[in-house]
Amino acid sequence: MPSFLRAGLVAFVLAVIFAAWMGNWIVKPLETIEEASRNLSNGEYQQIPLQGPDEVQALAGAYNEMIDQVQASQKSQRDFVANVSHELKTPLTSIQGFSQAMLDGTIDSGPALTKAAGIIKTEADRMYRLVVDLLDLARFDAGTIVLDREALDLSKLLTHVVNQLIPQAAEARVKLSLDVDPLPTCVGDEDRLAQVFTNLVDNAIKHTPVNGFVKLNARSEAGLVRVEIIDSGKGIPEEHLGRIFERFYKVDGSRKKEGKLGTGLGLAIAQQIVQSHEGAISVRSTLGEGSVFGVTIPVVKADDQTVLMDIME
Repeated sequence: MPSFLRAGLVAFVLAVIFAAWMGNWIVKPLETIEEASRNLSNGEYQQIPLQGPDEVQALAGAYNEMIDQVQASQKSQRDFVANVSHELKTPLTSIQGFSQAMLDGTIDSGPALTKAAGIIKTEADRMYRLVVDLLDLARFDAGTIVLDREALDLSKLLTHVVNQLIPQAAEARVKLSLDVDPLPTCVGDEDRLAQVFTNLVDNAIKHTPVNGFVKLNARSEAGLVRVEIIDSGKGIPEEHLGRIFERFYKVDGSRKKEGKLGTGLGLAIAQQIVQSHEGAISVRSTLGEGSVFGVTIPVVKADDQTVLMDIME
């Protein structure tokens, strides 16, 4: 019995020590996560070391990913506010300066007044476009945008887009051409898709030098319609391609003609519209040769019963 009791006592002590170690091994990382969560509410962000059992390490890893996403989101919001402020400040400064000069009598002659009024009108239009683009993005982000899905003739839509931009291409001395195969019926919002293709062709014209070309091609392949806008501009540096669809992101001025100022939101909106149509938009470019923007849109699917009935009627 004494030997048995001594063995039992030793086993009990070892079990207590092991349980204490095991509890500390599990509880300490959880306490670290709890403390980090409390600090998070105070605006302090910290990464948690991965320690303890696999389940606790997985929890810590998920927490660290959440911290990274929160910080990235906050940085994106700060950049967004800074960009909006900058984009609004520039036209507001011009409007304020010229209107003050008109009030002070500094600008009082007919030609000078006409020029000042023209600049004010141009900058006001630029601010209006920015506000409209911001509202569109806000609706996409909130999921409140409503698409008017209907059967549409994409060939007709693309022809209309090109015809609208022929005068602009002629003024820029850029050859604009259209090459469209017979396309199947697609389902989508005609106005929104026209906005996408108008933006892409318009950008291509702006970024193409004199005597260059812009081609719009459309083909049907594997249940999709693929539209490509090809230009013979200077191209986009490779380091910019991954960010070209970011909001307010602009490639350096070498790819933009003087006086053709945009909001930096057109491609971001185009991407949102295409994705809302279950499509995809991409870009590839070679410096010195030009760029190709591709858009794929699904054709009518079997579950589009209402649209199919409309077509049959």
